[in-house]
Amino acid sequence: MPKDHQTGVQRCAAPVERARAPKLETGCGGVNFRTRGRRLFAPSCLAATVLVALAGCASRPNPAPVDAGIYWPTYLGNYARTPFLNQRITSEPPNIVWEMYVGPALRGMPVVTDEVIIAAASDRRVHSLNPVDGSTFWRTRIDGPPNQLLVVGDVIYAGTEADGRLVALDAVLGKDTWKFKLPSIDKPITLAGDTLFAATEDGSLFAVEPGQEEPIWRAFFPRSASASPLVLDGWIIYVTYDSLYVLDRIDATRRAAAYSSEIFIGEAASDGEAVYLATELGSLSAWSLPDLKFIWQASGFGNFVSGPVLADSVGYALTRVGKLLKFDLESGTTRIIADANSTVLAPPTVVANGVLVGTLEGHLHFFSRNGEPIWDVELEGSIEEPVFVHKSRVIVPMYGKRQASLGSGSNGKVVLLR
Repeated sequence: MPKDHQTGVQRCAAPVERARAPKLETGCGGVNFRTRGRRLFAPSCLAATVLVALAGCASRPNPAPVDAGIYWPTYLGNYARTPFLNQRITSEPPNIVWEMYVGPALRGMPVVTDEVIIAAASDRRVHSLNPVDGSTFWRTRIDGPPNQLLVVGDVIYAGTEADGRLVALDAVLGKDTWKFKLPSIDKPITLAGDTLFAATEDGSLFAVEPGQEEPIWRAFFPRSASASPLVLDGWIIYVTYDSLYVLDRIDATRRAAAYSSEIFIGEAASDGEAVYLATELGSLSAWSLPDLKFIWQASGFGNFVSGPVLADSVGYALTRVGKLLKFDLESGTTRIIADANSTVLAPPTVVANGVLVGTLEGHLHFFSRNGEPIWDVELEGSIEEPVFVHKSRVIVPMYGKRQASLGSGSNGKVVLLR
């Protein structure tokens, strides 16, 4: 494929007019916590709730039901990173309904519908689970460790590290229907319209139409991405550890660039007018779109390991030591509203009536949107990914201990609370 040295874009042999860009449908949708904690353990098999573990032998796949309306096209569901703003959860501490072990460790948060839960594990397997009891419809092995899965209708998309692949799976039986070879994909992929966008370890960004054998285009950057591609209606935001780029979505023409003296960390979030980021040194910042003019920076909050999330006119972010921050999108005014008092790796999950925060010690905290503590449950294991909320059910991806015939070991598991 020829390379345009002025733009750093490699285009496919076919005319660029083949690229289509339908309208993207991923729009936006202080207390020191010392309240009582509630420790939850999975009950025995004689109790009403169910503990499910993978059997040692392979299981025959069962057809999984498909929710044709599911649309999970990017990390955390939309570019504001708050897909659960219309969900409400109980103000009483929930109970474990079931938990399911799904391999050495989970890769990203599970995607949940009315009929099925889709989860990926580090052993290269994708699992389709029954949300009623955690039983397995099917599990299938793909070519490499997957990043965060995307689910759109009856198709599951995965990007893999090591043996880099874009993979499409049939959601009914887990059969792969398309593969596309790329360099190692070390960040979550994004689907916009009929195009997948994948950032690879060699500092490239690919636009690929599922089912095709050639990319639409390939853009080159001095450094690899530190976050997934953030795609809005007409442009793409590519983030490295010290830089921001805005590209045209159709042909990857570079429209703007900005640089930071601090290292960006976690995923970027946007309200369509600006992009918001966190840094390792404890700053939050906002940059206008699409020209990337600096708007504001709030600093001095301790280092972050995940990015911010946006809810209406405010945003939320978590420091590594568990302090929950709330900031005004327009002015950048930021304050600490709560403290989980533990190490936190995942961004918060914001719902209509509060904010969920999971910790490495296994605590799941529920705060009001202003930071007042509502409840705290303790689970066996650590929470390293954001939790999913669906119809008052809380689905928690965890890294926990599992008893086995030759002793105990660590394993990824999905826990459903209600």
